[in-house]
Amino acid sequence: MDPRLRKTQKTSMRAFFLALLLAFLVLLPTTRSSDICSSDDETCSSNNDVSTKEVQDVSTKEVQLTVTNKSKHRADIYWDDGTYGALISTLTTGESTMVNSFPDHSFFVTRHGTKEALFDPATDQKHTHKVTSTELSWIIPADANPSQDYCQDRFSICKGEAARGACAIAPGWMIVHCCKSCDPYLGSAELIDPAVRCTDERLNSTEPIWEMGSLNALFEGWAAQEEFKQWDPVVHSSPGGEFGGISGPWVVTFDSFLTDREADALIEGGRLEGFERSTDQGAMNAIGEQEKVTSTSRTSSNAWCMHQCEALPEVRDITAKIERVTKVPETNYESFQILEYEHNQFYRMHHDESGRTVKAPGPRILTFFLYLSDVEEGGETKFNKLKLKIKPKKGRALVWPSVKNDDPFDWDPRMYHEAMPVIKGKKFAANHWIHLKNFKAANLWGCTGSF
Repeated sequence: MDPRLRKTQKTSMRAFFLALLLAFLVLLPTTRSSDICSSDDETCSSNNDVSTKEVQDVSTKEVQLTVTNKSKHRADIYWDDGTYGALISTLTTGESTMVNSFPDHSFFVTRHGTKEALFDPATDQKHTHKVTSTELSWIIPADANPSQDYCQDRFSICKGEAARGACAIAPGWMIVHCCKSCDPYLGSAELIDPAVRCTDERLNSTEPIWEMGSLNALFEGWAAQEEFKQWDPVVHSSPGGEFGGISGPWVVTFDSFLTDREADALIEGGRLEGFERSTDQGAMNAIGEQEKVTSTSRTSSNAWCMHQCEALPEVRDITAKIERVTKVPETNYESFQILEYEHNQFYRMHHDESGRTVKAPGPRILTFFLYLSDVEEGGETKFNKLKLKIKPKKGRALVWPSVKNDDPFDWDPRMYHEAMPVIKGKKFAANHWIHLKNFKAANLWGCTGSF
């Protein structure tokens, strides 16, 4: 978002940061990809490459920095690249690593899964380290913790970005990551509190798109009305079995919803954005930032369809088609999550909502799930409490609600589901999670947990 938030940067900001990074690198001594990689960190790959320039200053010698984490937090170690930092290693409590570096390189540390920097509680100074020929050991002390002053600048680029107008372009992201620099422009020292910045009044929030009875009316229309037959609707479950399928909550497929070209475009969009190991949403911190957690119950890869992906005409057409079918505007949608499941990969039983939701965009009311490939064996979507399985088929859309017909703010505990392991072949899929209220406005102001 999730998931998701470094993904929330605008395309114009990305281009600016890339240009700044390239200018910054020209001033650096020679840096190879191995120079900033932890020597014992298998996750440090070509994605962390910083420069392949030839050596310009032969007098500069490579050194090895030892980093030890004595704090109670799982810690992410970043090289300060002049923008958002390049992740070098993740250290559990008591763990150490060796980092190949050069004098004058700087590093900072955050709590794993967020970009909350760790501070010295006595001085409220951020823990950082600048490499010198003699300072080759960096110990993150036992008392290192996030600051109690939540209004902080997390990155060296914050001041310049605020002056450039980024606080207005991406207010939520900038309030959370560049609070001090944005305070003169937005009053972010006050808005850092999500209880202040995420009210319906401040967000100018729309009314809920559904009321009591709207859920059943929508699905009944899909089952009975002529305009939807072009997509070959099949009812797999309906209340009392009245409209077909088993007796239970609504589960419907449109078996010819996507053309091959549309399905292929979403896969290409995922590749343009870059697939990464899927994460779950963890605990929410005091400023409304939700931790990203790597889970053993979810082994797929995913990409968020944001920039190049969202600009593809086929992708825009798919979203417009979903708007037409659901009668819910795109403003209530999360960006497409594009999924890739390799052999034996899965997503264990889970629910797309939980409890009674009072978050700014309201609960996820619908999951509109698209199969982008055929799967030779396995990969079914299983509704655990309904004893119902849906087989992947390229172009098929699977739709189910996460909430109740008589109260769309409240989750339906019958809608647990899982992605069964792929036995043979590969599975590509994508989904829009659709909310009861305006998601995009809430996300813009940092009120969804994803940054």
